[in-house]
Amino acid sequence: MKPEASFFLNYLPMEVTLISMDRAELPLFLGSTLRGVIGQTLRQDREAYNYLYNNRALSGNLQDTVNPYMIRPPMAETSVYLKGEKLTFHVILFGDAVRYTPQLIFAIEGIGRRGLGAGRYPFQLDKITHSLDQRVIWQAGIFHEVAVRSAALPCRSLSSLEQVRLKTLTPLRIRRNGKLLEQVDFPTIVRNITRRIERLCERYGGWIDEKEAQHIQALATDVSTIKEQLKLVNLNRYSNRTGEKMDFSGLMGELWFEGPLTPFVPWLYAAQTLNIGRNTTFGMGRVKVEFL
Repeated sequence: MKPEASFFLNYLPMEVTLISMDRAELPLFLGSTLRGVIGQTLRQDREAYNYLYNNRALSGNLQDTVNPYMIRPPMAETSVYLKGEKLTFHVILFGDAVRYTPQLIFAIEGIGRRGLGAGRYPFQLDKITHSLDQRVIWQAGIFHEVAVRSAALPCRSLSSLEQVRLKTLTPLRIRRNGKLLEQVDFPTIVRNITRRIERLCERYGGWIDEKEAQHIQALATDVSTIKEQLKLVNLNRYSNRTGEKMDFSGLMGELWFEGPLTPFVPWLYAAQTLNIGRNTTFGMGRVKVEFL
């Protein structure tokens, strides 16, 4: 029997706390930095590395290949960490990727051995907790497997909704015909989140009502943008793999939408957990919604 919800996907959200062992100067946006150092240690386990990190290469370099994890870097206002200061970020595993939790935690421990940033600044892993129930998953070298429990992606509903405000917390990168969009409408937002859920479920376990997803995409044309305050923020990252800088520019700001919005509530809630657009693995495209 199909579930009543329009989609179902398990995820494991983890909060990681590091302690700076010396004064460190890091990039303000740490998504790429954290992904890189974790991946270096994860390479020691080829199976886990291929499943979590190497999906695109193993799928013929298809651009729309999704990864079963996401790093949510700290929302820092400074790039300087003094000795003893804590650096907190989140890692989310989707679907069947939860089985690689021990390997991922070992790779996160590797930050202490490798250091962070170009200066390899020393950080020590303090603890890893479940982001929802606050149970300790790792601390003082001990892995508590009992705390590794997936949760269902929120699929909530509200009634009589006619306005919503969407705020980007990290740069939103949506490309069309090879070009980065500098204006985004509601159908584009809905198309991105429905396709993201569909691809995650198809590849890593889960379920989505494809007819409902198509129906929702069609309904999105009835919703209008009543206010837009977006600006393009230029952001680059250095790739150790290619030895080149990569463009990570995206849109920051807010959008206000108006129309028959009730059917979209579950999908907008999900967008807050999954992020939308490109480079979500690094934490790009994180959004917050407010229902008015």
